[in-house]
Amino acid sequence: MPTTDEEAAIAAIETLIDLSDEQQKAQAEINSVLHSELDSPFVDIHELFRLYDIFYFRSMLQNRVEVSWSKRLTLCAGICELVRDEQGKYKKIRLKLSEPLLKFRPRSDTVNTLLHEAIHAYFFVTTSWRHSRGDDGTGHGAGFLLLADAVNSHGDYEVTVYHTFHDEVDSYRTHVWLCDGPCRKEPPFFGLVKRSMNRAPGKSDTWWQKHQQECGGTYTKIAEPELTKDQVARLSPRERAGRQKNKIDSWVKEKTSRHVVKNVAEVQENATEEPQKRPLDEPDNAHLPPKDIIISCPICDAPIPERSINQHLDVEHSP
Repeated sequence: MPTTDEEAAIAAIETLIDLSDEQQKAQAEINSVLHSELDSPFVDIHELFRLYDIFYFRSMLQNRVEVSWSKRLTLCAGICELVRDEQGKYKKIRLKLSEPLLKFRPRSDTVNTLLHEAIHAYFFVTTSWRHSRGDDGTGHGAGFLLLADAVNSHGDYEVTVYHTFHDEVDSYRTHVWLCDGPCRKEPPFFGLVKRSMNRAPGKSDTWWQKHQQECGGTYTKIAEPELTKDQVARLSPRERAGRQKNKIDSWVKEKTSRHVVKNVAEVQENATEEPQKRPLDEPDNAHLPPKDIIISCPICDAPIPERSINQHLDVEHSP
């Protein structure tokens, strides 16, 4: 019969009853790591993982698990996943901690997250892929709860089932879409979809079909993060020119809007005054506004007709 999570948990817990010399040495080193530089949120996760493997997990993880920080993981604090080898078999395990979510939090959050994912890794090693499914489909079944409770009680940790940090997670959801349908008036989302990656709402979302049936609105992107310097440098000349043109179009619209508002205000103000007679020798079109609105180039400050600004930018300031 295959080993279950509960059986694997009990096997690990039994090693804590009478500590071996190796476990006692690891425990002393763990305490040394955890009590050094307490004012710093950073901790050596690789060294700590090696020591936890000896102390809690029967020295079964070090040769099978790759531990690393991830800059791309922004929806949860950590993840533990099985990885296929060259033969297509699940023999390698990756444990990743979220650098964006944990780097400014207390080190205890990093330690608890590391232990949480190490428990998953332990079950992957002892029960293989069966753990990833589990009774509830999340891997947080009876075996996980049993071992997590033992680790918490023995080492005064706070390993929990869920370890997402909502404020931090939301701060990285900078790609935002808004629906123009009825759902924009309904809580809790009010038509908004926020994501950390640039993936528009669509058929790949499990809720998409229901949204189409009940709302039927169209999503339009309303916010996105500024490109980094490296991302701008990797743009092609055409992409860079198009990006510049979009910025200039927005700038021109804003300037034109202000110009129109100013003219309207002047017309309203002058409408109450007594009209003045035009001299006989003054041409009929003397009081008509010029055909072109002259604006300043945002790059070189040269006076340019509004309708020629994009051409001027392409010729004089093309990347």
